[in-house]
Amino acid sequence: MSAIPGFILILVGFGFLIFIHELGHFLAAKWANIRADGFAIGMGPCVASYRRGIGFVLGSADAVAVRRHGRRPIEMSDTQREALGLGETEYSLRILPLGGYVRMLGQEDGNPAATSEDARSFGKATIFRRGVVILAGIAANLALAIVLFLVAFLVGVRFPAPMIGGVAADSPASRARALDAGAPEGIRAGDRVVAIDGEPAETFVDVRLAAAMAKPGETVALTVERGGKEFAYEVLPARDESIGLLSIGVAPARSATLTDVRASRETVNEIVAKDAPSIREAGVGAGWHVESVDGRLVGSFADLAEAARQSNGAPLSLVWRGPRIEDGDASGTAETSGTGATAVTVIEPRPEFELLIPAGGDRPEEALIGLVPLSRVRALVETSLNKGVLEEGDLFLRIGSLPAPRRAELVKAVSDRPNGRIPALVLRDGREVAVELRTNSDGRIGVELELATDLPLLANSIASIKDPAPAGSDPATRDTPAKALAPLPLGEIRSLDGEPVADFRSLRDKLVARARAHAGDAPLSVTIGLRDPSPEAAPVETTVALEAADLASLRALGHSFPLPMEIFDPKFTVLSADGNPLRAIVMGFRQTVRMVEQIFLTLDRVGRGSVGVEQLQGPVGILHTGTQVADEGFMYVLFFLALISVNLAVVNALPIPIADGGLFVFLIYEKLRGRPPSIAFQNAAAMAGIALVAGVFLLTFYNDIARIFGS
Repeated sequence: MSAIPGFILILVGFGFLIFIHELGHFLAAKWANIRADGFAIGMGPCVASYRRGIGFVLGSADAVAVRRHGRRPIEMSDTQREALGLGETEYSLRILPLGGYVRMLGQEDGNPAATSEDARSFGKATIFRRGVVILAGIAANLALAIVLFLVAFLVGVRFPAPMIGGVAADSPASRARALDAGAPEGIRAGDRVVAIDGEPAETFVDVRLAAAMAKPGETVALTVERGGKEFAYEVLPARDESIGLLSIGVAPARSATLTDVRASRETVNEIVAKDAPSIREAGVGAGWHVESVDGRLVGSFADLAEAARQSNGAPLSLVWRGPRIEDGDASGTAETSGTGATAVTVIEPRPEFELLIPAGGDRPEEALIGLVPLSRVRALVETSLNKGVLEEGDLFLRIGSLPAPRRAELVKAVSDRPNGRIPALVLRDGREVAVELRTNSDGRIGVELELATDLPLLANSIASIKDPAPAGSDPATRDTPAKALAPLPLGEIRSLDGEPVADFRSLRDKLVARARAHAGDAPLSVTIGLRDPSPEAAPVETTVALEAADLASLRALGHSFPLPMEIFDPKFTVLSADGNPLRAIVMGFRQTVRMVEQIFLTLDRVGRGSVGVEQLQGPVGILHTGTQVADEGFMYVLFFLALISVNLAVVNALPIPIADGGLFVFLIYEKLRGRPPSIAFQNAAAMAGIALVAGVFLLTFYNDIARIFGS
């Protein structure tokens, strides 16, 4: 219900864009002296209309004219119509708000045979005048986009700053090739992107779009600022299957404020409650900001992450500031003030584990010298097909015929079986439970997974891994200590050098301590006690050597902030003309041209396959996205409508029969050949155009519904 005002705002805005498009056609028709019999906003049955001589009526004014005079005004000559006191145009509102049209005498998009010999018919106008009428709708949408961009830039619009907040392990960005002699390899968290392929980078959206729109197999040049110096890099985007687009594997820099957007507010609060219950119990949630950690002021999530890294696992004291509220509205331990509530909480940093890429795999997994904990159901998503089958806390003991699957193995097992059923065995409240999992069309079971590091149980170990390699070279492969241990699936960790180990996290702490206490890179021998799944089995101790690479990896392990970076607001930059109208005009025009280029580029990438058709949105998706945008503020709405206005212009400019671009192609043919295409050809082209538009509509409608409600 809270989304309804935003939905109505976007719906009205979308209708306004269509109104402007049709108004362009209408005014051009008036200029060309072409008789415009109808001006409609929306499609389908008529809700209300107006025609001079009849007035405002519910339903169609033409129906009233037929009852009074026996025929529609369009069937009358101008002299006959004026003699009856009827206006030239019926202005109507249709039931479906997504569309609109101008009905001109002798011109119907879906019926090329509907010609007229009247001197004011569309076909009797010169080719130049008809061309102006056809292109006027496109021009009107482009002009409107420039105006909307201009207004938005005069006030200023916030966007995520072009700063790197995180770089995925073994991602294209992490392997980026430095173009400057002596520069370190790889893009790093904290880098500010200043240029992309030689063009200034203004927002983080520019970075993502540059990767998504790159030609398959071609690199993108990035210039980044780091420590007051600029470095040039070359990075090859790779397809990210989770989003269906090319990506370089970077995330935007984040602030220290928990996101408070309506669409994600509940999710943010749920994550805080799960990952840091004491914080949620203190009344802290969406919209709250971390002011300080252990007495040190905080300006970004990077500061929180750094405090966690330096903590060595010791608890952190956080001072939070909430959104401005009225006195007496605070809850928990929060105290109110004139600028919002405050709360002081204590939070424990989360220990980090190694990110190892199995030989033959392509995704890093959290592990420890090759040992991996079991995967556990952290939560079921709202649209999960396995509600009532799985429960929070279930441990995966088997998936299909694979015992003790690692998280990546579990994900692959279900993704390989879309719309299927997979037998599985889970451990629930100390007992084994056989279940049958259902997968959706995307090959997902609808759960959030976490590693059970608080238990000693082991999943399949990683025997060999790929070590990171410089860009352009193949990664080296090496064995992990776990290969020598050869633990059985579902085995248990029992001890390290004779000291009892209660869980995976305890093993991590002890191994890190030994690695840091060990001098140099000489191999370090440790004895690990394991037990196979049999309850009566005795632990078996095995001595393994931790080589230099293992020691370096263990020593590098620290602690991370327990709340995920993704639930914090991005660090923003404001695109603004600083109140200068001339600058705003230039920015608006430049943004419009840029969007036109971007849309054609997207169509090209769809054709090349680097952008999947599942990324395309239709009217439903646009309205849904717009409703979310509306929650960000009115300037975002203006900017969003400007983007859609450009899209309408470009789509109408495409040479598709029944679209403006297709009609313009017919005019070019008529100019070159001296006659229009045959009616038979135009009919066939119109049917093909209708079929194409209907197919695209159905495809995008399916995409929109699947994206909104879950596949």
